[in-house]
This record gives sequence, structure tokens and C-alpha cells, in this order.
Amino acid sequence: MDIRTKLSEWRALWRDFTGESAYDHYVTRHRREHPDHEPMSEREFWRDRAKFDEENVSTGCC
Repeated sequence: MDIRTKLSEWRALWRDFTGESAYDHYVTRHRREHPDHEPMSEREFWRDRAKFDEENVSTGCC
């Protein structure tokens, strides 16, 4: 494998690890499961996710 391929794989792994790729995964799943309407915009997605996180705070591990 060349260096570009390795860097691309590392970047994809890093984006998954940090959560940066969450919107990409959402769009892929949404288009597969709900082809009849458009997914949320990226801005709407991150706002909805932040709202969910604020309303569902977990204080324990389980």
C-alpha cells in the first residue's frame, strides 16, 4: 500500500474515533432506510445531537 492509502485509512479511523464522521454515517443510513425524504442538513443534525445530549445527561457508567 502506498502512503496516501494508509493516510486515508488513518484519517477515516480518526474521524470515527472522534465522532466527526457521525453525520456521514447518519446520511448513509437515512438514505438507505428512508429514501422517500431528504435527511437533515448537517447543521440541523449537530443541533439535534447537541439538544439530545443536553436533555439526556448520564451521571453513571450504566
